[in-house]
Amino acid sequence: MSLITRKIQVFVYEEDKELKKQLIHTIYDWRNQIRRAANIVVSHKFTQENIKDFVYLKDEIKEKFYVKNILKEGKGMSEQNTTYHVLADLLKGKIPSDIYSCLNQAVAKTFKETKKDVLKGDTSLRSYKNDIPIPFSSYSIRNLHWDEKDKRFYFTLFGIPFATALGADRSNNKVIIERVLSGEYKLCQSSIQIDDRKKKMFLLLCVDIPQKEVKLNPDKKLFAFLGVFNPIVCTTEVTDDLDAKNPYKVWEIGTEEEFNHRRRQIQEAVKRCQINSRYTEGGKGRKKKTKAIDNFHEKEKNYIDTKLHTYSRTLVDLAIKNECSEIVLMKQKERERKARDDNQNGKPFVLRNWSYYGLKDKISYKAEMAGIKITVE
Repeated sequence: MSLITRKIQVFVYEEDKELKKQLIHTIYDWRNQIRRAANIVVSHKFTQENIKDFVYLKDEIKEKFYVKNILKEGKGMSEQNTTYHVLADLLKGKIPSDIYSCLNQAVAKTFKETKKDVLKGDTSLRSYKNDIPIPFSSYSIRNLHWDEKDKRFYFTLFGIPFATALGADRSNNKVIIERVLSGEYKLCQSSIQIDDRKKKMFLLLCVDIPQKEVKLNPDKKLFAFLGVFNPIVCTTEVTDDLDAKNPYKVWEIGTEEEFNHRRRQIQEAVKRCQINSRYTEGGKGRKKKTKAIDNFHEKEKNYIDTKLHTYSRTLVDLAIKNECSEIVLMKQKERERKARDDNQNGKPFVLRNWSYYGLKDKISYKAEMAGIKITVE
């Protein structure tokens, strides 16, 4: 099974305008509550891990509140359960218990995954802002159904009626939800996200789907080089010399010119907007003055995301076509270091114009759905 997340626009479906405002206000209040709660959980987790380093506390206090001892002495108490009790005392009666239960699980999981990097100093402690999604379990979605007349799905979440806005539905979200209703796909813990800039709500629908059954050769690998000057070069065999002529078939996915032509056009448009924004009428706020610049930044982001999806899908399709059970991403650290050196030496092709960090994530996601292993060398 593979877990996928689909972003679907939703809105509160209520004809009474006053009641609709109250429901929307409730959702915003829930988000504010869980943002504060998530940061509190992170603080507690960090304190539990480092209580003995608090030099201004007496040793007997450290031993008394040291979480490992609490876990041993407390009946039915787990490390995750400690922060759940904190959230229950803080939020009980203010938001549904399912929300802060899922929030506690999500924050604890994130902290556990990043704990080593935080202690090493490779990353900072995670903090949560207003874009935090409101999590809930699959059991909280009630009465999910399709309305043929309105061409949208309706459902109830904690007593609040919602409706979907699928639009053109190029991602086939309708088909995915229909398969959830039929039982072919399993609905997992999902969330509601509020976009303050667009003033819209989105359902981040998590679905567990079965892996595609494809014929793969366990002894065959596809070697891929995520280049700096071209997106992907891949082959079924590789020589010791990266630049030597390879006698085996080599596929090139994308080119520097093809990838950067549209992106650099957008970047130039951003520069023109920045220059011309000085002539925009003031007095109505910075957001109004920089609206055109923000629109172009959003266009660039969407363009990159689309291209990376296209390249990653092409690579995984090649692996399936050639029956390769493993995709090996070759010499990534060496190439990333070379790219930074070239950038420092003033070469015109700067690192920001190529986004292979995101490409690696998308390749892993699509390969997992096909049962293909990913190895980074």
